[in-house]
Amino acid sequence: MLYTSEIDEQIAKFLAGECSPEEVSALEQWLAESADNQLYFNQMQKLWNGSSPTPLPRPVDVEQALARTKNKIAVSTKPVSARRIPMQWMAIAASLVLLISAFWFFRQETTLPVESVAAADSPVEQKLSDGSVISVNQFSQVAARFSNRRRSVQLNGEAYFAVASNPERPFVVEVKNVSVTVLGTKFNVDNRTNTQKVIVSVDEGKVKVASTQGEKQLLAGDQAIIDLNTGLIELRQTTPAENVTAWASRKFAFEDTPLSKVIPELEKVYQVKIHLSNPALEQCRLHVRFDQESIEHIMLVIAETFSLKLRVVNGQYYLEGDACSD
Repeated sequence: MLYTSEIDEQIAKFLAGECSPEEVSALEQWLAESADNQLYFNQMQKLWNGSSPTPLPRPVDVEQALARTKNKIAVSTKPVSARRIPMQWMAIAASLVLLISAFWFFRQETTLPVESVAAADSPVEQKLSDGSVISVNQFSQVAARFSNRRRSVQLNGEAYFAVASNPERPFVVEVKNVSVTVLGTKFNVDNRTNTQKVIVSVDEGKVKVASTQGEKQLLAGDQAIIDLNTGLIELRQTTPAENVTAWASRKFAFEDTPLSKVIPELEKVYQVKIHLSNPALEQCRLHVRFDQESIEHIMLVIAETFSLKLRVVNGQYYLEGDACSD
């Protein structure tokens, strides 16, 4: 059974003690609808409390827990301003959602080790047991389980995959209601939490993207944008200058690109701060390629290209000059 992100968020809010009376009632009604819903809640609660996901926990007295929450709400008589769930709770909830999804996705198959990779505030690269290499972007998680028939991966966030070729064992990435199937290729899947879209970009080879509205074949240079609300798949061509996978490869292609676009990309990938002393410098257009160069080298090239002065203070970069000189 598949569960929506709204249910996952509601459970996370309840476990964090953030539910309103109306939300508690709605959760109580959802739990009463089926035994599967009860089991899903029990598993989420056990993971929230820091236990291992297997074996399955004993049934939790949800009615008693909900009653306690209602009592806490009832005794509060002072007006309370609306609060948002703290970001750390949301990060924990996102990780729990991934683990729960992996549990339900894999539980019907033979028991095999699950390989998991999670990135905090910087990307993480890891080689999987089949020889494939994945780069997981910051605040993203991957759970992979391989059998002799297929290689299955659950993704929450963004990751770049360099898949080892094996026609007998398809490599399938699952993101909510979207699946990406390959035999051997290099591609990027982006489903960051601030968007209702899944974006699949292919570097090499061929992949099949499937949603609730059908499937599409993608070749190198193709990009599919899948709307999670409608399931519609939009296809487009990418250009090297878009630097879709630069966060993982640190390969950049700038083709007459203004510094106003260059600087944010470099800041994001290298996690540095770059300052321009003159707003006019934002219009300086850069035409160059970088292949896994250090940020120091890149900044020197930019400074020399436009005859600018480069200063480094406390790890921050300052480009100074009156205008572009190229």
